[in-house]
Amino acid sequence: MGGVVVIGAGVGGCYTAFRLVTGSQNVTLYESGYRAGGRIWSVPVRGGGWAELGAMRLNRESAPVMKLLGHLGLTEALTPFHFGRSENFVRARGSLLRQRDYANASAIPYAVRKRSHVTDADGLSFEAVEAAVPGFGRLREIYHRAVRDQRPAGAVSAQARYRAACRKAMVQGEPLEKASWPQVLAAALDREALRLVADTGGYDVHTGGAAAWIDVLFHTPPLAEYVTLSCGMQSLPRALHSAFEGAGGRTRWGHRLCRIALTERAEGPYELTFALEDRMGRDTGHRKRIQADTVVLALPQGPLRRIEAGPEVFSRFWREDLEAVEPVRAVKLFLAYDEPWWRACGVETGRSTTDLPLRQLWYAPGGASRLLLAAYPSGPSTAFWDRFDTGPSYQVPGGMGAFRAGPAAPAGAVDYAHELLCRMHRVRAHPPVAACWQDWGRPPYSAAWHMWRAGQAREEVAARMRAPAPGGSLHVVSDCWTVDPGSIPGTLGCAEQVLQEYFALPRPPWTS
Repeated sequence: MGGVVVIGAGVGGCYTAFRLVTGSQNVTLYESGYRAGGRIWSVPVRGGGWAELGAMRLNRESAPVMKLLGHLGLTEALTPFHFGRSENFVRARGSLLRQRDYANASAIPYAVRKRSHVTDADGLSFEAVEAAVPGFGRLREIYHRAVRDQRPAGAVSAQARYRAACRKAMVQGEPLEKASWPQVLAAALDREALRLVADTGGYDVHTGGAAAWIDVLFHTPPLAEYVTLSCGMQSLPRALHSAFEGAGGRTRWGHRLCRIALTERAEGPYELTFALEDRMGRDTGHRKRIQADTVVLALPQGPLRRIEAGPEVFSRFWREDLEAVEPVRAVKLFLAYDEPWWRACGVETGRSTTDLPLRQLWYAPGGASRLLLAAYPSGPSTAFWDRFDTGPSYQVPGGMGAFRAGPAAPAGAVDYAHELLCRMHRVRAHPPVAACWQDWGRPPYSAAWHMWRAGQAREEVAARMRAPAPGGSLHVVSDCWTVDPGSIPGTLGCAEQVLQEYFALPRPPWTS
């Protein structure tokens, strides 16, 4: 067969395949499932809107992504994505507050009284960062002002000063690069402040490396404007995939790569063995072998772990580098109601957070007025919902359901989430008419996103992962080993590095 084989039809695989085929390469894309998108998964809702089971938003200041959307004709679909709103709720320790109540520290029973200027979870986290890296906030402002004003020299200077400050930073007696994020928080905040961060931050406090997470914060604009796609976030990988096939690329669905080995055959240096799967994700028992000149593994950590490798396929660093990041599990439970009862509580869109097992919830996400992302726990908080794994799926007798596709939700999880929602909002609402659920922690998706572990030489590991077989034509495109793990910009940035460095492709024309 020869040519280039791309494994995985997520956004990174679709982008890589599209760029290669338009660069006159002979490309075949293999995907274990039967849809393009990977961890970007948009489920249509009857009456309009989307249940975004995966990625929900984009940062408008991510210029490469915005320009790509323009090239694909998706700019008109961009719509505001509301995050925190003053009228939304924070519920913890039985107290229900509006987010605007954070302006008054006395309204929070267990907030740190001495910090009237910083009383929410995000503010406390940034206070901890400032304590670890003095001048962080000012350098971040300078950097993003230079980026907005298109002053590359100013951005480079601010970033260099920030890097120097990070190298000098010490946390509890050790360099920042070796410290974990919980260590940074514990070094700057007292027990009550730590409790506030854990209870009301929405996400579990991850145990990953502090330096990597502070890098993510540094490169996120202070007043980031988030947007989503009114046609569903999955429209991005779908558009890339359509462009790939329109340019002559080929897709093979239901092919899960299970083994890669070296071969001396003339058709190509790599022999790939695929397990053929049906539309339910079941192994049919059939195997298919092909040869390829070049292989791009556009996969996250979990699927890469499960690939059997023949001798000398990967370098001696492969297993160690593979484990340089840790997986973060997340669960999403969407509920559709006969009416948006939360509007009577004074909320309409955006996010509320709670110490209840729901952790965070989003009102009317994706433009569907009767839709609620009712539970979005991550990390250890997801374990609570494992008790509902067994049992029937949620169904309303005689109802058609609000979702046109997507995995069904366990009835027990839906009933309990609805009970918690009523308790949190202090209302009595009719049960939902439909539910949709996704657990990003079980095969084939072993995580929702990843975090760098503490003590990793991140730039060196990332470079090795992009070319894990020195001297060979084997590459990895993934968000996992980037400066922004778990993001679309991180994935596309990694792809561009591989394409320009190892395939000698010029910068894409839409970036000029």
